Amino acid sequence: MKKLLSFSSSKIYLACGLGLLMTLGAFWHHQVNQTQLDRMNLLSGGVSTCFNRISQTFTAMMIKDIQSPYLNRGFMGLSDECLNETIKGINPFRKNVGKGYETLNQLISEVHWFHEKVLKIHSPMLSGTNLNAPLTPLTDRYAKMENFKISLMDEIDVNNAQLREVQMNDEVLMGAGLIIFVLSLSLLSLQEFNRLQLQREMEKEALNFLKSGKSNVGAIVDQLVDRALLTQGMPVTAQIFRDYHGDLLERMVTKSGLLEAPKKKEVEVPTAKQAAEETEEVAALVHKTSLKEVLVSIQNIHPKDLIHMAEVRDVQLNVPYESFEQMMSAAINQLASRRQDNKKVMISNQVHSDKSIVNLFMAGNTFTASELEFMGSNNQAVAEELDMNLIILKEMVDESGSQWHLENKTDRNGMITGMNIRFTVARAPKEVRKNLVSVMKGKKKDLTRELMN
Repeated sequence: MKKLLSFSSSKIYLACGLGLLMTLGAFWHHQVNQTQLDRMNLLSGGVSTCFNRISQTFTAMMIKDIQSPYLNRGFMGLSDECLNETIKGINPFRKNVGKGYETLNQLISEVHWFHEKVLKIHSPMLSGTNLNAPLTPLTDRYAKMENFKISLMDEIDVNNAQLREVQMNDEVLMGAGLIIFVLSLSLLSLQEFNRLQLQREMEKEALNFLKSGKSNVGAIVDQLVDRALLTQGMPVTAQIFRDYHGDLLERMVTKSGLLEAPKKKEVEVPTAKQAAEETEEVAALVHKTSLKEVLVSIQNIHPKDLIHMAEVRDVQLNVPYESFEQMMSAAINQLASRRQDNKKVMISNQVHSDKSIVNLFMAGNTFTASELEFMGSNNQAVAEELDMNLIILKEMVDESGSQWHLENKTDRNGMITGMNIRFTVARAPKEVRKNLVSVMKGKKKDLTRELMN
C-alpha cells in the first residue's frame, strides 16, 4: 500500500487519462465496426429478398403457369431494380465487402440475362404456341445464379465474423481501459484521503503544542511546516524553508550569546603552581587537527577521480584527528555510493572566527525525505528504513561533538542540483601567553628590600 501511495500524482493522472483514452477509443472503434456489421446484415437481407423474387419467377416457369403475375415484365423489372438498389447501397463501403462486390455484380448480370431468357420463352406461350419448349437453358442459368448467391452470402458471413472478432477485441480493450481508469481514480482518492488524514494529524499535533505553550519553539515549527509542505507535494519549497529556518535559528542563537550579560566574578590571582596546573588541563582538552592533513590522508585512501577540493583553506580544528578523519571518510563513502556518471565529490569550506564549515557536495542525486528527517530526529521507525552507514555517520558526528546537516542544494530557479553534507566544527583556540603574578605579604620596607635583592 505504501508503494502505491508513493506514486506521484502526475503519473496517476497520466494513467487515468490513458485508461479513459483507451475506453473512448475502443468504444468509437466498436461503434464503427457495428455500423459496418449493420450494413453487411442489410446487404444480406436485400440479396435474400431480391433472390426470392427471382425464385418465384423461376418456379412459375417450371410449372408453366403462363398467367402468373411473377412472369410479368413489370415484376421482373422490379426484381432487377431491387438488385441495382442493393449494389448502390454498398458503393460507399465497397472496400469493406471485398470480393462480395464483384460477386454481386456478376449475380446482377446473370439475373438480367435470366429475365431476358424467360421473356423469350414466355411470350410465345401466351399466344398458345411453343408450349412444350425446353426449359433446360433456364434451369442452367438459375443454377449459376444460385451459386453466385451462395458465394455472396458466404463472403458476407466471413466479413461479419471478422467484424465480430474485432468487436470482441474492442470490448476487451474497453474493459482494460475502464479498469485502469477506475483504479487510477481509486488511487487518487486514497492519496487524497491519506493527505487529509496527515493534515488532521499535523493540525492535532500543532494544537497540542499550542495548548502546552510550546508553539513558539523553533525546532517544532520547523518540523511542522516541513511536514506540511512535503504533504502538499512541495519538496523544493520545503528544502528552501528548511535552509532558511536553520540559518535563522543559527543567527538567533549567535545573537542571544552576544547579548548575554557576563556575570561578575571575584578575581582571584592564582599562584604559579595553580596557573601551571590549569594550563595543563586546558591543553589536554584542546585538539589541533589540520583540515588539509585530513583531506590529503583521505585522498590517498580513495580513488583519485572521486574527490575534488575547491577553495579549501587550511584551519586547525578542535576535534580528534582520528574521529574527524573517520567522519569525513564515512561521509564521502555515503555520497560515493550514489555516484552517477563518474561525478566527483566537491569539498569546500568556510572559515569563521570560532568555527569552520566543511561542505561535501555530490551533483546529480538527492537525499530522500526520510533521510532529511532522520538527520534532526531520533525516530527509531525512520532509522529502521535507512542505510546503516548513515546511522553510523550520525553516531560519529555526535561522538565528535560536531554538528552536521543534510540538504538538497537548489539553484536560483528552485531546481535541485545535488546533495550536500555540511559539518560545523569548532576551531582550535589560539595560544595566549599568561603572565604569572606572585603575591607576597609584608611591610613596605621589607618588600622594597626584597625587590632590590
